[in-house]
Amino acid sequence: MFRRPGFIGIFAALAALCAFMLVLFGYGSLTTALRVDEPTAVEVRRGDSLSRVVWRLQERELLHNAGLFRLLAIARGDTGRIKAGEYLLEGRVSPNALLDFLVSGNTRNVALTIPEGFSLREIADRLEANRLGSAATFMQLTTNREFIASLRLPTDEPPPSLEGFIYPETYFLQPGIGEERLIRMIVSVFRERVGPLLSKAQSRIGMSPYEALTLASIIEKETGDPSERELISGVFHNRLKTNMRLASDPTVIYGLPAFDGNLTRAHLRTPSPWNTYKQPGLPLTPIANPGMDSIRAALAPARVDYLFFVSKGDGTHHFSTTFKEHNRAVWKYQKLPNRKPS
Repeated sequence: MFRRPGFIGIFAALAALCAFMLVLFGYGSLTTALRVDEPTAVEVRRGDSLSRVVWRLQERELLHNAGLFRLLAIARGDTGRIKAGEYLLEGRVSPNALLDFLVSGNTRNVALTIPEGFSLREIADRLEANRLGSAATFMQLTTNREFIASLRLPTDEPPPSLEGFIYPETYFLQPGIGEERLIRMIVSVFRERVGPLLSKAQSRIGMSPYEALTLASIIEKETGDPSERELISGVFHNRLKTNMRLASDPTVIYGLPAFDGNLTRAHLRTPSPWNTYKQPGLPLTPIANPGMDSIRAALAPARVDYLFFVSKGDGTHHFSTTFKEHNRAVWKYQKLPNRKPS
């Protein structure tokens, strides 16, 4: 008498489970987990759990129905299988496809590392060396005003080039991605990570986001010892406030059509939109693509009275308040070591 209802209960439970699995796998194959209209990087950091990745996608307002997505991952046995890397997504992506991405790893992708302080030209050359695109096409796109205007940069007007807007990072890219899709993806990383910080530039230091980014690029190129970033920033802020020329060698070098490693007095006297020995204020554009630490330093300079610094030859600098003190430091660290014996 009591066995039959037991069998019915078991059957009903199994039927419900099967129905749930059909719904779940239908969700996985037939629905859209996220839709991105331009190439978008989804980062999985080393040690990330699936829940952490789901939270990050929700925070960016990319993932639809996070609860069902987690259940699908459990049913597929994928919760512990996701692999660290930078995944490039575009268009409509189903839940199953997204999970496939997250557990695929980077074995079929090409790593492109963009170091802090690289210029567009250096990035273009590395792109071509990694067979991810043409250096010439990359340079043409990064100076195309219409293309730049389509990228929704955190600036009032489209800048002359994308110098400064390529976020330094290691990207894992699909072979054949193409120059335009690659740039859109990398710039989207810049917008996400740097955009909110640069939006505070006006209130913090009285600069536009683009001016702050330009200053950060100079700090990046001038800094040998990371502990000096805020001090170097303080020097440049002080110079700008007192209408002194920035007199930065890296800005001069950036404006040279060809540089053989030997900066001469003639170079320093040659006018260009980037020669801060000749022109006041900031150069026309950033001179490199700065990392986050240099951007933070530009927005939070050290409160010092220094107006000068000179290299000590070991990656660090001597900082001075007066020109007289600076001249003594130049003699000590630059001229004296290079004097020829009489």
